[in-house]
Amino acid sequence: MRGRKKINLTIGQLKEVIHSEKGQVRLFFEDEASFGRISDTKHCWCAKGVRPVIHKQRVREYREIFGAVEPETGDFVYMIEQKGKPEKKKPGRPKKGEVAESKKPKQKEKGKKSRLMNEFMQMLSERYSRDRIVCCLDHARWHTSQYIRVPTNITLIFIPPYTPEMNPIEQIWREIRTMGFHNRYFNSLAEVIAHLQTTIATLSPKTVMSITQRDWIMNRVQLDAA
Repeated sequence: MRGRKKINLTIGQLKEVIHSEKGQVRLFFEDEASFGRISDTKHCWCAKGVRPVIHKQRVREYREIFGAVEPETGDFVYMIEQKGKPEKKKPGRPKKGEVAESKKPKQKEKGKKSRLMNEFMQMLSERYSRDRIVCCLDHARWHTSQYIRVPTNITLIFIPPYTPEMNPIEQIWREIRTMGFHNRYFNSLAEVIAHLQTTIATLSPKTVMSITQRDWIMNRVQLDAA
């Protein structure tokens, strides 16, 4: 496949360069997901003759999580979006020519997801500062926008469109939802974030490797291993 050949070629080139340097070439797969207070109702086990009662909610509160997984080692690096405190404004009537805050149309922050992506890539870069990172990701608009700033030790490779099977971190998100979020009711967004962190902490490197390793991935990271 075209995407696999590109990964193969990039890793081979970087391994040639890094022979004279310290560190190694690492292959990561990156993606984002949202976790919030909209229930995910699924089938569940219960005692025979008992009809289970599952609380359901549709509260539109959520946080983005950025993650990258290394199938070779089972390393899983993530960053949960943090909301800043809103600025406090002095009460009072708007001055002449001003519009009341409640009547102003809400505007989305330009480049917000790209900014978060930059923060995550910087964190990934600093964690493996001595290594070269090949980071595979999809063509989401915030991955290719004018606001993106890629650290010098990270090389981005975009997988072909409509090929989620080439990004094994998709299965990590699914595992996290299955383990900790099916049929769960949360009283607050803070409770969601705390439970998300607890669930991720139960994912051992061995489990991550069992979910994300593919033959075509392992063949590429082991090129010229000798």
